[in-house]
Amino acid sequence: MQVWPSSWRIRRTRVESLPDSEALLTALDPDAIAQSPADMYESQPHLRTVVSFLARNVAHLGLHVYRRDENGSRKRVRDHALARLLARPNPHTTTFEFVQAIVSNLALFDRALIWVTPDNTDTPAELRVITESWIVDTVDSTPFAVGSYVLSPDGKNRVTVPASDVIELHGWNAGDCRTGTSPVVALRAVLAEQIQAQVYRGQLWSNGGRIGAYLTRPKDAPEWGNVGRKRFKEQWKAAYTGTGKKVGGVPLLEDGMELKRLGFSAKEEDYVEGTKLALTTVAAVYHVNPTMLGLLDNANYSNVREFRSMLYVDTLGPLIAMIEARLNAYLIDRFADSDGLYVEFNISEKLEGSFEDQNQQLSTALASGYMTVNEVRQRLNLPALPDGDVLARPLNTEWIDGNSEEETE
Repeated sequence: MQVWPSSWRIRRTRVESLPDSEALLTALDPDAIAQSPADMYESQPHLRTVVSFLARNVAHLGLHVYRRDENGSRKRVRDHALARLLARPNPHTTTFEFVQAIVSNLALFDRALIWVTPDNTDTPAELRVITESWIVDTVDSTPFAVGSYVLSPDGKNRVTVPASDVIELHGWNAGDCRTGTSPVVALRAVLAEQIQAQVYRGQLWSNGGRIGAYLTRPKDAPEWGNVGRKRFKEQWKAAYTGTGKKVGGVPLLEDGMELKRLGFSAKEEDYVEGTKLALTTVAAVYHVNPTMLGLLDNANYSNVREFRSMLYVDTLGPLIAMIEARLNAYLIDRFADSDGLYVEFNISEKLEGSFEDQNQQLSTALASGYMTVNEVRQRLNLPALPDGDVLARPLNTEWIDGNSEEETE
């Protein structure tokens, strides 16, 4: 049984006490309302779509380590202990899985906890994302910070982890500055409505008749004896059911008979529109453009291309900045020789555009003289050339003491 923090229970009581939401919460299934964010993620496709979309796209970015020099330039660091740790956070996790777990926890619970396990020299040896359901209590806490987290992975044994060994990432909470507010709280009515819609459709398919169409015969038609009725049924079954040669063809009816369809229509029941509305609402809460999730009603090549660029600036940008800030503030100082080091996601590769756009940008960089041939070839994963480290000299530029001064012709 999951034990939720007191702030969760307080928010639940507060929302249920509001007059505007009382009727809605009474009408919806209490079991659906009481589901935890983890349960909602497992059962609701729209929530899973948005959360996995965020987590996978952030995890797909490379997490690199750089060192800032005194002159302001930077160089990527690959052989430092921090770079090796981020490349393999622990023996069971890759960088992709590590970042994916962080973003998934933030998206579902508005909180992610990274357990930093030191080695014998107090240097971080492992990084593990704590599963939210393991947290059963906190101790030695103040109104502003948690002292220690009490974890129970198996539901029996308990482990106390000091907050000093944990890197905390969380959003804003109106009632508790030590934790965030799960977006699922705001979505629970919409998700519960979808749960009830799924239950209703299941009941409709289970309890409804399995008749796709039926035949009607006018009451003033000639008398139809047992022989004629049997003959017609046998002919109909042989021609239009099973594997008959006329299956799918147009039947020829007798005596003014009519073929009428029977059943419910997804369009008439607004199932499709309800599904789109639910997905759009979940996407809006997570600040994701619905077009990026497959809702292409108003999509075209131009705006989809712009939406893709906006994804890593407006949608994922704040989330990426939050993770970078926490790692830079609370992880780097745990290492020796950390002066000038910082962690950064490699967003530039995602914003470079198509092959044609990259080719044009690199050509401009090469011709203008701020990138060498080997630097361009390195970006394209090509081997260096012997004489490729010389900057090109534009014809309208004069070199003075290693610097350039532009002259107007």
